[in-house]
Amino acid sequence: EERAGEINGQPRWVLTTKVPLRDRQGDIIGLVGIARDVTERKQAEEQIRQLSRAVEASPTSIVITDTRGMIQYVNPKFTEVTGYTFQEALGKNPSILKSGLPPQEVYQQMWEMLQAGQEWHGEFCNRKKNGDLYWEWASISPIVDAGGLVNYYVAVKEDITERKRAQEELALARDQALVASRYKTELM
Repeated sequence: EERAGEINGQPRWVLTTKVPLRDRQGDIIGLVGIARDVTERKQAEEQIRQLSRAVEASPTSIVITDTRGMIQYVNPKFTEVTGYTFQEALGKNPSILKSGLPPQEVYQQMWEMLQAGQEWHGEFCNRKKNGDLYWEWASISPIVDAGGLVNYYVAVKEDITERKRAQEELALARDQALVASRYKTELM
């Protein structure tokens, strides 16, 4: 049984086990109990719950893969952006999103950095389940265990499609303004 309480003014959780102590006739004459402080475990569980809620509510796509690159987790934003459900993504390689536009060298460099234990940051043009293209800024990091071995990779990805579209429109408007300015100068 777990109970909450306070020890020296600090909240503590204690796991208790009680076993009846019987005499030779089988009558209960007392209890033997063991108590173990499980406060750290409870605090870790609460921290995991908080982090889980933050990841689920994140405005960025989050993908966790194993070291072979197979998807272990995607958050709801990933599903919203890509159109792939959690079940459709689970066990697949993120290459299901590949558009073919970034050169293969980008992916090769990314994997070299990750396998060396380094973070990788960059842009991808990916393809949604329905075939639409979209741009995202990705930050991919290795997750290491207590012994320093890489067990997973976590990708945090922001959809930057609208930003890229606005940059292209701005560049086009700038180019048109330069052309108009040249015509104006030539006319004068």
